[in-house]
Amino acid sequence: MLLDIIGPAIVGPSSSHTAGMARLGRAFRSLFSGVPSEVRFTLNSPLFATFRGHGTDRALIGGIMGIKEADPKLRESFRIAKEKGIYFTFEEEDMGDLHPNTVRINGSTGELFLSMTGASIGGGSIRITSINDFDTDVSGKYPSFVILNSDIPGALSQIVGEISSSNMNISNLFLSRVDPFRKEALCVVELDNEPDESLLSAVKRLQVVKKVSYLERLDSSI
Repeated sequence: MLLDIIGPAIVGPSSSHTAGMARLGRAFRSLFSGVPSEVRFTLNSPLFATFRGHGTDRALIGGIMGIKEADPKLRESFRIAKEKGIYFTFEEEDMGDLHPNTVRINGSTGELFLSMTGASIGGGSIRITSINDFDTDVSGKYPSFVILNSDIPGALSQIVGEISSSNMNISNLFLSRVDPFRKEALCVVELDNEPDESLLSAVKRLQVVKKVSYLERLDSSI
């Protein structure tokens, strides 16, 4: 695809350190269903070494507020965040063998909390590798349900059945388990098309479903 060759339209200077980071911020905002009042960005050591010069900090903050990577307002994201009363910090951590451009985002508003880890892997593309301690492998190229469900026999078939009955085609499906004592699993369902509100409500009503988050399609070229 042309996008894979020349990269996305962005506010520079770097697709990896700016565009991808803005998309990671937007992914967090989508999963959080809004903008957190407090957010902590923990950057892998190689990323932390250059994050200010490459605009990584402005891109992450802008993404959290829903500013896309081609929007000039990305450069003003610090000012906009402060005007909105968003408290944010940046920290460094040696994350070992993880991708050099990995960031962990912890955000909260009142009792609501979300932790998401992801990496900008080049050309504006991202990979979300963890959501609230559950391992994932999500690109953000597809609209997705992120479902915390009971880890019991038949749970997955109920979820898939509900989605299939609405004539929605499933592109990919990932299942992650934390430990057998919690009896919880995280199911990520990537869809070909945007779901409507009625499908989201139907999935939420399933007895095996504990929580549903929605990850919007992040590829701004589509």
